[in-house]
Amino acid sequence: MGFLRNMSFILYGSKHFGKQGYARAKAGWDDSVMSRRLDGKVAMVTGANQGLGFVTAQELAARGATTYMVCRHPGRGQEAVERVRAATGNKDVHLQVCDVSSLAAVNGLVREWEAAGRPLHVLVNNAGILVHEYAASADGHESTFATHTLGSFALTWGLGRLLAASRPALVVFVSSGGMYTSQLEVKHVANQDMAPKSAPGGGGGGKFDGTVAYSRDKRRQVALAERFAELWADSGVTVVSMHPGWAVTEGVKKSIPGFYNFYKDSFRQVEQGADTIVWLALQDPAALQSGAFYLDRAVQPKHLRLAGTAYDRAAVDELWRALEGMVAGKVVQAAAGMAAVPKEKGEAGGAAAGGAGTPTA
Repeated sequence: MGFLRNMSFILYGSKHFGKQGYARAKAGWDDSVMSRRLDGKVAMVTGANQGLGFVTAQELAARGATTYMVCRHPGRGQEAVERVRAATGNKDVHLQVCDVSSLAAVNGLVREWEAAGRPLHVLVNNAGILVHEYAASADGHESTFATHTLGSFALTWGLGRLLAASRPALVVFVSSGGMYTSQLEVKHVANQDMAPKSAPGGGGGGKFDGTVAYSRDKRRQVALAERFAELWADSGVTVVSMHPGWAVTEGVKKSIPGFYNFYKDSFRQVEQGADTIVWLALQDPAALQSGAFYLDRAVQPKHLRLAGTAYDRAAVDELWRALEGMVAGKVVQAAAGMAAVPKEKGEAGGAAAGGAGTPTA
């Protein structure tokens, strides 16, 4: 199955994910939407100091959005902010220092925004890493999982009330075509099977594979977008995931040099990779398909033929409950009555038992 899955990914990706796929898709676009303005809107982009996040922040700021660039490193983050201000003439671009792999840092951000009462119209969960050696986050979780899955879940979960109060609002999970090569892994939800036995909480002792971890967590992001979309269906908050295609970034060059060097002549530019994120932000959220997976301004399949990656609702429920347990007591749940996974039959509480299924303003 692994061979078929990888072959399906390469064949499909070679046709759709590179610059030629982008050019074919672009031929049918109506670009008038890209002239829309975002004055009066507030956007937050994580992982914004370089690559897709930087380009996305710059494009949103260029259209008048008050833009918060979430970065781990103050120095590099402030430099990126100054570059965006200079390029766009928009002085309402701000640095938000936060390492999204740290629940304490995410909690601090959520508390700050809740106390300030800031609106939030667009949240782009873009922060990501692809590492080839095991590392634990401040909370003891494998760092890929902590950044992509737990961090983006905690931030979205924590800011739900502000998003609902600002409706219509949009949340974008920036996933990857790599997710096509992975099932929804929930048994080892934090990739603990690839952690050394000496890892916090104990690990499975398996060999760490950063590419596998990355693909798993990109699949989890797609599943999270589905579940947030379902639970927030009546809140005025649209939640989607997207794939930027095979885009040239410094992170790609450093993290997967073999893959990049083999396919580099097919790679699209980073601006082309960020195009769909910007396009999504410029749409009326109600016109989008909440829970869908987008590439090149169109809804895409979430599974490839013969790949064997389909999953059921129970797996998504298991993922959600695991993440809720990890953030419990560590990240402020900014809205009373935030979305909760329906409890198992016989358990009290939750949406199935009459609890609120959407964030309240």
